[in-house]
Amino acid sequence: MSVPVSRRRCLLAGVAVFSALNLAACATAPTAAESQDALIQRFYRLVADGDFDRCVPLVAARTLSKDDLAGFEHKLRRMLAGAKSKIDSKGGLQQVEIVERVLSDDGQVTKLRVLVRYGDGSTRRERINVFQEDGVWKVEL
Repeated sequence: MSVPVSRRRCLLAGVAVFSALNLAACATAPTAAESQDALIQRFYRLVADGDFDRCVPLVAARTLSKDDLAGFEHKLRRMLAGAKSKIDSKGGLQQVEIVERVLSDDGQVTKLRVLVRYGDGSTRRERINVFQEDGVWKVEL
């Protein structure tokens, strides 16, 4: 059974559009560095805004023991509140810039140096580690 010419053209056009969209999706997938940068920007912004409910899922404690994990979220929220207080005392968060990126020897963790600029003009250099958990970048404690 032969397919009519107009139907065949529609099928070929559909395949071409699908292929083009597939290639475009691959071409625009963020790199590891871009994904890490987005995570860090989001993390600091959520801390500065005091949105700890959305901040907590961005953090993972893969190096903590089972005993330590029991009170992890409570301790994390206290740490985040302290960080927010520091940001507020310095006039708020102005900018977060990643100034150095080093992959750990085992290739599992990216060690970042971050320059944080505050509203009062002061700056602070911080170290923060990120790793992938189930395909998602997380801040490591």
